[in-house]
Order: sequence, then structure tokens, then C-alpha cells
Amino acid sequence: MSSNTGNTSRTIVAQIQNGTDRDEYIPTILTYVSIPVVILGLIGNGAVFQILCCRVKRTNYTVYVLNLAIADFIVLFCNISFSAFSLIIWKTFDFERFLFVVLDILWFFGYNYSFFLLTAISVERCLGVFYPFWYHSNRPEHLSAILCTVLWVISCLVTVVEYFTCWSEFERYQNQCYTKYIAASIFLVTIFLIFTPVMVLCSLIMFVKVQRRSQPSSARLYLTIAVTIVIFLIFALPGRFAYLVGYWHPEVKLIWNVVQVSFFLNIVNSTLNPFVYFFVGRQKKPRFHEPLSVVFQRSWNDHMNTTEEA
Repeated sequence: MSSNTGNTSRTIVAQIQNGTDRDEYIPTILTYVSIPVVILGLIGNGAVFQILCCRVKRTNYTVYVLNLAIADFIVLFCNISFSAFSLIIWKTFDFERFLFVVLDILWFFGYNYSFFLLTAISVERCLGVFYPFWYHSNRPEHLSAILCTVLWVISCLVTVVEYFTCWSEFERYQNQCYTKYIAASIFLVTIFLIFTPVMVLCSLIMFVKVQRRSQPSSARLYLTIAVTIVIFLIFALPGRFAYLVGYWHPEVKLIWNVVQVSFFLNIVNSTLNPFVYFFVGRQKKPRFHEPLSVVFQRSWNDHMNTTEEA
């Protein structure tokens, strides 16, 4: 699971260095097409970060939004950096590989964090819907900040394990990951098989439960969560599945084509979240021009939990 445009760019570099696959156009096309998408995503997530830090009071849910925006920004920044470096050094290829590795690891980190954070959000909101009294009575005041910190640490550990074991083998077209790193292979597959169903089931149950209760006060928030998770499942999760298959069967040539396309889909996933906040939060017929901060805040408004976090 490497950086979207980033690994695409690195693939181009490796191919030309090795004198192979000079006529492969998929990585080149995806690199150029993804650049405007990445720029748009950087602007959108940057706006979310600025609004949350300067214009909106911090709540339990906006803590999650802020961390998700940071993770998406990291992914997009790594991609635009990879693209810029690959285009700049197109004819020289004497660029220090160390920087490519650092950006690659950062992309892993941002992607994994988004995956874990969205799972945590869906689980917490599911508990809030089914057990509202217990949830509001027993929820620690700074749970959001604590949980985000713990998830950063977990994401870092998972990233280190995956990058220096399975991905390093897959990227160099070497043996199956499980033949050399069986513990890491089982660990990554287990994470996928546990967290993905939990995310899907909790989101589905939460959405159905809220619709039956007809709680318009929190409808926008739950719609925001549901759409964000659906986008992640559509655009980001297939790439994770392709990487896992590649770790176990690197000899399948089709995997690299799927991986290259998944790089671009992950860019789209990291770009779309600010637009979800905008379209969910906007009024159909506003009486006057609303500031972007007001529109965003409406999509994050949680009437079920008004506790603010410092």
C-alpha cells in the first residue's frame, strides 16, 4: 500500500532505470491526471484545517475531523511531492532514494490512520445511538483526543511492519511475503478482516437506527459520517485488498495494474471529504451567502453531544 501517485511515479523511475516497460502509459497518464486532483484536495483539506483551528469551537467530533484532514493532507502532500520529483528528475535519475522512502512511509501512515480512525468513529457513534444514556454518562471528557493519539501510534507501528516486510518484497517483485514474513502477512490480513467488517456493520446499523428514530437534529452529522465511510470503502479499500493479494501472489502481473489504478482512487478518496462536508452542510435555498465555516460546521453539528474538548 504505497502512495498513490507517489508509487506510480516511483514505478516509472524504476522502469526507466532498468530499461524496461518503456511503453507503459498507465503510470504516466495517472501521474499527470492526478496532479490537479491532488492540488484540489490539498486546498480543501487545508481549508478544513484552517476552519477547525481558527473559526470553529472544538467538539468531540471535530477532533476526529481535524485528524482525518491531517491524514488526508499527508497522503496528498506525499503524492504531489512524488509527482514533482519524478518529473523534475525525469532525465537524470540521480535523486536520493532516501526521500522517496520517507514519503512512501508517510503515505502508508496517513492511509492506515484514516482506516483506523473511520473504524473508531463508526464504532463510537454506533454505541452513542444504541446506548445514549450510558454513552454520555461514561464517556471520558477527552476521549476523542486520547483515541486519536492512540490511533496515531498504532498506525505508525502497522506502517513500519508493513513497509519493511511485505511491501518491500512486493515492490521488488520478490517472493511471496508469507514465505519470508509469515507473522507480518497474517497480522495484516487479520487487521483487514477485523476492522473492515466492523466499519461496515457499525456504519450500516448506525444509519438505519438513526433513520428509524427520525432525529433530524443529528441527521447531517450521521449523513456526513455515512458518506465519508462509503467513499472510503469505494475508493480506498479496494487498494488495500489488491495489496494483500499482491503480498501473497506477487507473480500475478495484473496486480500491478490494479495497484496503479488504486493509487489514483486513493487520491480521490483523500480529496472528496471537504466536498462531503460542504454538500451535506449547505442549505438548499440560503437567504444570504454563508461563510464556508458555517456550512462546514452545520455538517459537523452533533446535538447528541455538546461537550467541548480543549
